[in-house]
Amino acid sequence: MGRKRYQVFISSTFKDLQIERLAVLNQLLSINCIPVGMELFPAADEEQFAYIKKLIDESDYYVVIIAGRYGSLAEDGLSYTEKEFDYAIEKKVPVLAFLHEHPGRIPSELTDPENAGRLTAFRKKIESSKRLVKYWTTADNLRADVQAALSYAFESRPRTGWVRDNSSQDTSQLKEQLDQANRLIKDKQKEIDTYQRECEKSISTLQTQLDESREKEDRLRHQLARFERMKDTPPTLTKYLVKTETCTMGRWNDKPLEWIVLEVLPGRALLITKDCLLKAPYNTEQVSVTWEKCSLRNEVLPQILEQVFDDKKERDRVLLCKNQNYHNPSFGTPGGADTDDKLFMLSINEVKQYFPTSEDRVAHLKRKAVWWWLRSPGDGSNRAAVVGQSGGAGFSGDVSWSAGGVRPAFWLNLKS
Repeated sequence: MGRKRYQVFISSTFKDLQIERLAVLNQLLSINCIPVGMELFPAADEEQFAYIKKLIDESDYYVVIIAGRYGSLAEDGLSYTEKEFDYAIEKKVPVLAFLHEHPGRIPSELTDPENAGRLTAFRKKIESSKRLVKYWTTADNLRADVQAALSYAFESRPRTGWVRDNSSQDTSQLKEQLDQANRLIKDKQKEIDTYQRECEKSISTLQTQLDESREKEDRLRHQLARFERMKDTPPTLTKYLVKTETCTMGRWNDKPLEWIVLEVLPGRALLITKDCLLKAPYNTEQVSVTWEKCSLRNEVLPQILEQVFDDKKERDRVLLCKNQNYHNPSFGTPGGADTDDKLFMLSINEVKQYFPTSEDRVAHLKRKAVWWWLRSPGDGSNRAAVVGQSGGAGFSGDVSWSAGGVRPAFWLNLKS
C-alpha cells in the first residue's frame, strides 16, 4: 500500500481571490494533497452545484476562504460559497475556515457593497460554527495557515483519503485529477501574470494623470489667491509717497500690511511696519552677539521678507542697503560690522530721528502695546537696545528674551 493522499475541497469567491487560491493550490500539491474546487465553474448555477456536492462528498477536508465578496447568489438568496459551506457541515466533512482579518481595508474593487450585509452574516455564521477558524491578511500567510491547519486536522481527524494500490488499483482517475490540477495552476498563473501587468500599467497611467491634475490644481489655486489679493489690496505703491503717512504693501496673516513712511528721498523711501508682526528673540542663545551675527537678522527677517512679499515684483522693490552699526551712544558697547540688509530693525539714533516723541514710538501686537527690538547693542555685549512698551528708546534687554516685538523697516525702490 502506498502513502495516503487527502482530497481537499477549496471553496471561495472567484475573481477577487485568484492569487490566494493559486497560493493554496500550490501549497496543497506540495504536501501531496489532491485539491478540487470551483476553478472549472467560475459562474455557478444549480446544475453545476449538483456536481460540486459530489466533489464535496468525495473530499476528506473542506477549506473555505472569505475576503470582501459574498459571491454569486442562488435562487434561495444564498451565495454558492455559503451553500457549499452548509453542505460540507451537513455531510460532516471537517471544515477549516480562513477569514480576512481586516475586511474594511480590502480595496473597493475587490468588494461587493450590495451584499455587504449577507457577507457579514455569513462571517458570523462561520465564527459561531465551532469549526476551526483562522484569520489572514496576505496570500503568503494564508498559504502557511492552511498548511498548519491541515497538518493538525490530519493528526486530530484522520480521514479515508486515497491510497495507491500498486498491485491492482486503477489510479487513472487520480492521475487525471492531479494532471488537471497542474494544468489549471499553470493556466491561472498565466492569467494572474497578465492581470498584474495590466494593473501595473493602469496604475502608472493613473499616477501620471493624478500628478498632472495636482499640478493644475496648484496653478489654479495660486491664481485664485492672486485674484483675491488683488481684489482686497489697494493700488500698487507709486513714487509719490508722503512722509509720516501710511501706505499698504505686501500681506501679513492674509491681510494687506500697513507701513509708515519715515523718509522720502530721490528714488527711494524708508518704510516701517505700523505695528509689530510677531515676537521673537534677538538671538536664540544668550551670548555676546552683534546685529551682524544675530538670529533675528539671519533667520527671522528673511522668512518675513518671503512671507510678506510673496509677489516677486513687490519683493524686487525692496532695496539692499548698507546699514552702519554704531556703538551704543550711552554705554559704548560695540555695534559690530556694518551690514547689507533688506529688512532690518532701526538703530537707537534712527528711532529718535524718525519718532521724535515717545507716543510716536508705541507699537502694538494684537491690539496690545509691546516693547520692540532695535538693531543697536544694549548696555552689554549680550544685550540689545529696545523701545519700551511706553515708547522710551535706548533701554536694554537680554538678547535671548523671546517677548520682543519685531517691527521691520526697509528702503523701497521708487524708480520701478
